[in-house]
Amino acid sequence: MYLGRGVRTVQRWEREEGLPVHRLAHEKRGTVYAHREEIDAWWASRRLTLSTAEVGESTRSADVSEARTAVPLQRVTWTSVATFWPAISSDGRMLAYVSDGGEDGATPQIWLQQIGGAAMRLTSDRRDYQDLSFSGGDTRLVFTAKDDTGQHVVEMPTLGGEPRVLKRSARTGFVSPDGNWLAYIALDPPGQLRFASLHGGGDRPAAGELVDVSSVTWSPDGKHVVVRAHPDPTMEPDYWVVALDSGAVTNTGVVRRLLQQGYWLIPAAPAWVLDSLVFSAVAMGREGMNLWRQRLDPTTLLPAGDAERLTMGTEMDWFPTGANGRVVYVTIHTDQNLWSVSIDASSGVASGPLRRLTRGPGILGHLSVTRDGRTLVYYSVRARAADVLLIRDLARNSETVFVDDAFNGDKGFPAISPSGGQLAYSTRVAGPRAMRPIYIARLPGDSSRLLCEDCGGRPRQWLDERMLLIETFGSRRNTLVLLDTATGERHELVASPERSVTNPRVSPNGRWITFDATRPGGSPDVYIASLGSSTMIPESDWVAVERSASHPFWSADGTLLYYLPTTPSAELRNTVRARRFDRSSGQPDGDAFTAFTSTEMVVPAIITGVAPVATADQIIFVLGDFRGDIWTMDLDPSSRRR
Repeated sequence: MYLGRGVRTVQRWEREEGLPVHRLAHEKRGTVYAHREEIDAWWASRRLTLSTAEVGESTRSADVSEARTAVPLQRVTWTSVATFWPAISSDGRMLAYVSDGGEDGATPQIWLQQIGGAAMRLTSDRRDYQDLSFSGGDTRLVFTAKDDTGQHVVEMPTLGGEPRVLKRSARTGFVSPDGNWLAYIALDPPGQLRFASLHGGGDRPAAGELVDVSSVTWSPDGKHVVVRAHPDPTMEPDYWVVALDSGAVTNTGVVRRLLQQGYWLIPAAPAWVLDSLVFSAVAMGREGMNLWRQRLDPTTLLPAGDAERLTMGTEMDWFPTGANGRVVYVTIHTDQNLWSVSIDASSGVASGPLRRLTRGPGILGHLSVTRDGRTLVYYSVRARAADVLLIRDLARNSETVFVDDAFNGDKGFPAISPSGGQLAYSTRVAGPRAMRPIYIARLPGDSSRLLCEDCGGRPRQWLDERMLLIETFGSRRNTLVLLDTATGERHELVASPERSVTNPRVSPNGRWITFDATRPGGSPDVYIASLGSSTMIPESDWVAVERSASHPFWSADGTLLYYLPTTPSAELRNTVRARRFDRSSGQPDGDAFTAFTSTEMVVPAIITGVAPVATADQIIFVLGDFRGDIWTMDLDPSSRRR
C-alpha cells in the first residue's frame, strides 16, 4: 500500500483526518482511488499542522516556540521498512541508510540511493551498522560496524566495495567537512572523544574533562564538534561544544533548559545544520516524538532565542542528520502498545495469535507484574497529561491511572511489590545534578512517601515487601543495587569494572537473579547468579546463559528463562528464545529453543524499559510496527548551495 499502513488505518485517516480518497459509483460496486500528488500534499500538511484541539490541550512554556514554521517537507523513501541512521551527501543529492529492506527477520544492511531514484544495497553480511556519514567529497561512506570482534569505525566506497577499518575498538566516527579529521569515540578507554588526522598528523584525545561521551556531530564549518556527555556521573548529560584547535569545552545547556520546561530529549546525536542543533524530543502531554531546532549564537555557541518545533503530529521523528542546510530524518508511526500471547503450560512455547491489550500512539514500557500474575503496572506517555503509571487488572482486562494527590508530577520506572500492596516509582528532576528520587505508595490509594531525594538509581523489582532492586543510571557502567525501603540503606549487588549490567529480573522464588552484561562496543550476554546473601556477587559466580542476547525474564514458575537475541537486529527484536533452568543447582538445563517469533510487530530494544514479563498463561510485550520512511526538509532554502 502506498502509505505503508493497513486498510483500517487508511479508512480511519479518511474518516477522521481528511485523507483525500475518491469514489466513483458503478451499478454494482464502486471504485476507490486516490491521486499520488494529493496524498503527498495531505501527508506533508498532516506532519506540519497541529489541530486547534491539540494546541488547546497541550502544555506550553514561554521559553519554547511552538509556532508553525515554514519548513517544507519532502518524503524521500516510499517502502515503509525498518530504517535507521540516515546520512545525506554534502550536495544533498545522495542518501545512505540502514534498513532491513522490508524482509522480516533479515539483518539490516546499508543502502544507497539518489534522492528521487531507486535504492541499491551495498552490504550483505551479518553485522550491526550505525552512524553512517559521507566523506571524501562524497566518494566514501564512514560508519560503525559491530561483529564478533567488537565495534570498529569503517569506511568503504560510496558505490560499494571492500570495507577498510579506520579505527579499531571505536564507534561513532565522523569525518570533518574539510576531510582532514576523524572525530570518534574510543572504547579503550571507553567513552573518550578523540580526533585523528587523516593525513598522518596523529591521534589525540579531546575534552578530557568530559566522561561518557555518547555522540559526536561536526559543525558545518568543521571547527567544532558537539557531543552528548557530562563532566562526571553525578551530573546529567548535556550537549557540549568542543573546539578542534584549542580543545575549549562549552556547555550549551540545551538539554537542561528543555528538561526544565517539560521536554524529554532522545539520548542520541543531534544534527548541526547551519546555525542550529536539530534533535528529537517528546513534549510532556503530547503523543509524538518530533524534531526541534535550537539556534546557537555564532560567537558564544550558546542558545540564541527559544527552541522551535519543526515537525508536528503523533509520529516518531528520529535519527536527524544534515548537510548543506538540509535535514534528513526517519519518521515512523508510533503504534507502540501492549500485546500478549498465550503460552503452553508444559512447553513454555507461545501458542495462538497475538492479542492487543492497549491502543493508540505513544511510548510505554517498564512492565512490572505481581507474583500471582494478576496485576500489571507500566509507564505511559500516550495521554495528553503528565507521564502516568497505569495499573492493569489482567483478569478483568481493565486498567486505572495511578493517582497520588501528594505528587502530581510525571512518574516513571514503576515496580509493584510481589503482593501488589506497594508501588515504587521515580521521576525526572530537571537540574544539572543527576538526581534519582524514589517514592513508595501503598495500594490502593494511599499518598506516596519520598524514600530518598537521590537513591542513586531507578526501581526495577521488589525482592519482597521490603527490599527493592534498583539500577543505577547516568554513567558508562550501570550497576544493580539493593535498597532497604524501611531504612534507606543500600549496597551494590551486581557490578563489574569492565561491563555494564542492566535489565535485572529476580526469580519467582527469590533465589536467583538474571541480567545482561555488556562490554564497551560489544554485544550483551545474559547471565544468572545466586541471591544467597546480600553481599556483592563476584563475576566469577555469574553463570552464562546465552551470548548476544538481552532482556531476560522468568516464567511464572521459574523453570524457564526467556530472553531476546540481538540478531538479526540489535535495535528491533522479533524473537523470544528460552532455556530450562534447574532451580536447585542454578544452572541452565538443556538446549535453547525458540518460544515465540513475530513476523510484523517487534520489541523496540532501542528504547529502554521494554523487557517482557510472563505470567502463568501468557507473555506480555511492548510491541510496535516501527517501519517508516525517510523525510527531508530545508531549514533555510535560500541559503543552500545549488
